[in-house]
Amino acid sequence: MAYKYLNIRFDSKYSVYINTTELIEFIKTILEVEQTDKVQFKNKGDYPWGVISLIKCDKHGNFSLDKDQYFEKINLIEILFLDTDESLKHYLEIGTRIAKKINWEIVDEDTHEILIPKK
Repeated sequence: MAYKYLNIRFDSKYSVYINTTELIEFIKTILEVEQTDKVQFKNKGDYPWGVISLIKCDKHGNFSLDKDQYFEKINLIEILFLDTDESLKHYLEIGTRIAKKINWEIVDEDTHEILIPKK
């Protein structure tokens, strides 16, 4: 199986951080996902498989994330899902809701193309 990643970030330098607790409360309102760890969510039920991770990364986008890890502020939201058209459509829609809420952009990790620009 092949996987695809969408990154939600403020800019390519990951220069803006947001409060993790507030973002978690917003993501909890998204009916298609459920919280599975302190900074991770996954698909509910029959929705396409995917994982949303709230991450604190360096200026190059590098990070590590361990079970039960928590960051007070994050500068990257990573969405991992199966590389299918159905999953891309589904998670791009969820990612767009998140990105618009915080005015960040969505980037295709493979092509580095900005799919949804910030306003």
